[in-house]
Amino acid sequence: MDYRQLAKEHLENMQLPGKSRWQQDFIGVPSNGFILFYIELRQEVLPKDISNAMGVSTARVAIALNELAEKELITREIDDDDRRRIIVKLTPKGRKVSAEQKQKFIDGMAEFLTKLGEHDAKEYVRIMGRIVEMVRKDKS
Repeated sequence: MDYRQLAKEHLENMQLPGKSRWQQDFIGVPSNGFILFYIELRQEVLPKDISNAMGVSTARVAIALNELAEKELITREIDDDDRRRIIVKLTPKGRKVSAEQKQKFIDGMAEFLTKLGEHDAKEYVRIMGRIVEMVRKDKS
């Protein structure tokens, strides 16, 4: 049984669009980590998109983006097509940190899944994937 592959599948389930606040809390990724994952998946995003995905205020997102920018993990650029919009992207350092956080999550989740055993680990990932599907349907 490849528990690391199962952990990767679980992480992919949790990164599906339409995730709710409880999912972000459940997977145990700090909000800044969630933001890095979110940007990594989409390459460039608007702060409003992050706010909607996390279910938090744009003010909270602005604080988090300021922290990430101070650490040189993201850049914010004015959209050439609409100068009122700010586009957020990962820096090379941000991509590295995001990859490290993702690997840390996969390692920890693989250890957790190993303790569950093969049958229960597969069921856990299957059920969590199903919950994500239901949440997505409720949001649409």
